[in-house]
Parts: sequence; C-alpha cells; structure tokens
Amino acid sequence: MGLATPIESIIGQKAKAPRGARRAPRLLRGARSIATPLTVTGLSGAPLARLRSAARRTRTPLLAAPAGPFGDFAVQRLVPGAAVSTGLSGGDVALGAIGTVAYRNGRSIWAFGHALDGVGRRSLLLQDAYVYTVIGNPLAIEGASSYKLAVPGHTVGTLSNDTFDAVVGRLGSPPRTVPLTVSVRDTDTGRSRTLRSQVTDERSLDLGSAAGLVADLSLSQAISEVVQAAPPTLAGSMCLSVRVRERKRPLGFCQDYFGIDGPFEDLASALSLVDGYEFGKLTPVSIEARMRVNRGLRRAYITGARVPRRVRSGTRVPVRLLLRESRGGTFSRTFLAKVPESLKPGRQILRLRGVGSGFSEESLDEVLELIIEGDGGLGGGSEGRGPRSIPALAAAVARLGNPEGVRAGFAGRGKGPVVLRTPRLLIRGQAKVAVRVVKPRGGG
Repeated sequence: MGLATPIESIIGQKAKAPRGARRAPRLLRGARSIATPLTVTGLSGAPLARLRSAARRTRTPLLAAPAGPFGDFAVQRLVPGAAVSTGLSGGDVALGAIGTVAYRNGRSIWAFGHALDGVGRRSLLLQDAYVYTVIGNPLAIEGASSYKLAVPGHTVGTLSNDTFDAVVGRLGSPPRTVPLTVSVRDTDTGRSRTLRSQVTDERSLDLGSAAGLVADLSLSQAISEVVQAAPPTLAGSMCLSVRVRERKRPLGFCQDYFGIDGPFEDLASALSLVDGYEFGKLTPVSIEARMRVNRGLRRAYITGARVPRRVRSGTRVPVRLLLRESRGGTFSRTFLAKVPESLKPGRQILRLRGVGSGFSEESLDEVLELIIEGDGGLGGGSEGRGPRSIPALAAAVARLGNPEGVRAGFAGRGKGPVVLRTPRLLIRGQAKVAVRVVKPRGGG
C-alpha cells in the first residue's frame, strides 16, 4: 500500500509560477526533503565514490547510472506514466532527478506528485528518460527504496514551476544553459580527456547554477581517466576562462599546483563568485577549464639562506636559498627580494617560507560536500557581499589560488609575496636571516 498525491493537487499547479514567488532560505533549511534521488551519469571510479560519500554525509539521495543506452534512443512522448527528468545539466556529465509524468494537457506537463526542491519558479531542463529497469525493494530499507535505474535523455522543454505537490513544465523551448568544457592532459603519457556539458543558469531566480558542482565533477572524472591511478605525488597547472557578455576579456586565472586539491577549491570558488554577483547584469556565455598534470614532482627542503649583511630600503637584494632535495643532495636557487622603502633602519629579519599544497582526497570530499549542501547544487545570493563591479569581480577571480614557490618578506610569519616560482619543485620549510637596513642614498 502506498500514499500518492491526489491528481487534483497535482494539476492544480500552473506551468508558470507567480512572478512574486520568492525563495525562502530559512524554510528550505528547516524542510525535510522528499527522497527523490539525484541521478548522475558520466562518472565512474574514484570521482563517483567521492560523490557518493559526500552525498551520504549530506543526506542527499544519489543514484549513479550508465551514461546512456547502447545506441541512441528515439525521443519519447511524455504521456502519463512515462519517465521524465528534471535536469541541472546535460551532456557528458548529466545531473537530474527522474520521476513519472502524472498528467499532460497540450504542451504542459505535470510530474512527480511531490516537490523537487519546492522553491517555485525554475528554469531547468525538461527531458525524457531511458529506463534500464526498476530496482524493487519490498523491504523499504531507508536509503534503498525502489527506484528507476534510468538516465536523462533528450531535452524537450523547460521545467518552470517546482511546487510542493508537483513539478510543472512546458514542451518546446529549452531553458538557458551555459556550455562547460573541461580538458585534462597527462604530460607524462600524452593521454587527454575532454568533457562537455550544458549547465542550467537560474541566477536570475536567485538560485545560482550547478556550474560549480558539474565543473568539479567533470575535472575529477577527467583526471581519473587520464591518470588512471592515485599517485602519491602529482603536480599540474590549470587555466580557467569564464566568458561573459558584458566584458570583452574573460574572467579567469592560470595557476600552478602541487597536488590536485587546489584546483578543485579554486574552481569552486571562482564559479561561486560568478554565481553570487548581484551588482549589475552578468551573463556567462561559456566556461572552460584546461589542466595539465604530471608525476615528475620533486621535493626539497629549505636549509638556510644567504643575504648581504647590509641592505638599503627601497632596493632589491639577491637572496641565495640553500635547499636539500628529498633523498638527494644539496643545491641552491638565487632570486631578488624587495626591501620595502618603509622599512625602518636597523636590524630586521627576512623570513623565507616554502608554500605548496599536497594531495588530499579529504579536501576534494569537503569541496563536494560544500557544493551539495548548497541545496543540491543550487547556488544562491551573496546577500550583498562580494565584488560590486565586473572589474572587481574579475580581479577577485584572478586572485584565487595560493601561488606555489617561496615567499619572502619582512612581515611576521613569512607572509610576504611569492618571489620564486618553482614549477615541478615543491619546496617546504622556512628560514630566517638577519640583515641591517640602512637608509637609501640621498635619504634624510
């Protein structure tokens, strides 16, 4: 025996939600979600295992299905009883919730008999679905109820209303989506993988987008496919480009990384900044992330440094950094460090510190949890925080990431700028050198 939403309640909902309807974050935080699983396709191996783990900890029902049936299948007619998907993304990495059509009137479709998120107006993919089979669970064990093993199919319209009793959409024009491309190349083996998806954009409805979640999943899957292992040391570099209609140059950054947790954090942060921008119109037209990875990571430790004993403020002085390679010999690197003009004459301490991240699967899990906890991939407003102009947004995105290499400065705790970049060389440790600062020539 089961209880179902009465058909009168389902078809009583309109395909177009009232414009005055607003999202209620406090209500959502206190609400109990209907156990409609989020179905993901295009993931396998470690990326899928991490997503499942993050979903369990956030109590998000998650199903993984094959990428699609053998050979294409024809567009399905959405009639009562047919499988239907409401999609956050489509393409190589597809995310959606799959249910059943309850009623159809012309081009209008009523489905599910319960809420997706229950937030009113939506702009999601309305898709048909390919059902492999129904997995029955007569015991109704929590977290393992009966469900359709199915994958999202063709986009046939737009899901426009997400109510407590049903989801409603219309056949025809699809919603606005943003093309997302993630490419990874293994420079050691030459293997490469490119994943292309289309991500829905609900920022105008104060619901953000699924770009951060889909981008992180795509990057994780592409790395897994080209590296085909989890080596203890892995280095790389990533460039992110977000093209927007309101700016000629794209938003983005290029960064070197030791380990692969850093790229995920920076990618999620950048797309969160874009989602949360509220001070004017911003229209993303494409998102592209390109990454190169390699295993040839060397490690070295700072053993000391040599600097001229007397330095003048406002000048650059040579610093010879003494290093010992892990399980190897000693060597040195020389660079120039700036002596600030404002530095007081007398004895001062130059602090040197190696900066670089390491491999951490736990960090990737934390990134996925934070994104999933954002209402199943939904974004949200920044409540007035963050950049207040597109140039400021571009600068904030460009500043993301912790540059790898060696920091040098006279400030406490070695928080000076990165003065020596060391691709494929992870430097750890720190050193302090005492110098005597004198006034510049001609100073008073």
